[in-house]
Amino acid sequence: MRPASPATGSSPARVWHAYFDEDVPAHLVGAFLTALADRSPLQRGMYDRTGHYSAVQEPSPLRPQQVVDAHTARIESLRARARSARKQQTKPAPTPAPAHTAQPAARR
Repeated sequence: MRPASPATGSSPARVWHAYFDEDVPAHLVGAFLTALADRSPLQRGMYDRTGHYSAVQEPSPLRPQQVVDAHTARIESLRARARSARKQQTKPAPTPAPAHTAQPAARR
């Protein structure tokens, strides 16, 4: 699903996104989310543009740790689902019953 164009007015276009796979250590994901939820001002260059058409000037009602906890729980849930799906795909097929070897017919 692609984000809608800002010209349509239905929703803003995606500015950026992040992706962490299951190999990223949890402490690094936690550090990223903590920094992302940090409310302290960012240091910017003198002429850097800081505004975006979809920027919201209202502070979030959530505390940074609540955001980190929600993201961490979602990531753990997704990891568990991915592990479960991989286990379903990699289960070995049942071994076939041993084939009966044909015995030579008895001579009369």
